[in-house]
Amino acid sequence: MAKPRLLVIDDEQTFTQLIVQYFKIHGFDVYTANTVEEALVAYKRHQPPVVLLDFNMPLVNGDKFLPLLQDINPMVRVIVVSGCTEEEVEEKFRGLGYFGFFEKGALSLDVLRSKVNEALAY
Repeated sequence: MAKPRLLVIDDEQTFTQLIVQYFKIHGFDVYTANTVEEALVAYKRHQPPVVLLDFNMPLVNGDKFLPLLQDINPMVRVIVVSGCTEEEVEEKFRGLGYFGFFEKGALSLDVLRSKVNEALAY
């Protein structure tokens, strides 16, 4: 049986490493990108059904990048993981069809994994 695939798009190396280690322990194939350019290449190459997307990225923020992913695959499930508040994310991502949101400062990896599994089953 194939492992579930996940792409993590975040420019914070420490956060990305934490997510990668956690999800690999739980049987995922995890791909990473630190810039939107890397993210497009990784997404096209691996076509993961679920993407964890940071809001604050260099050059292009997540709310501008999400439509690019949706152009490639309208069925992609994007979970926004950001240092911004939920209200800020809801305002910026309104109408864009993201699957969920988690604030980095209050992040539970087990709850995040549960949401990723929900997105995979969706």
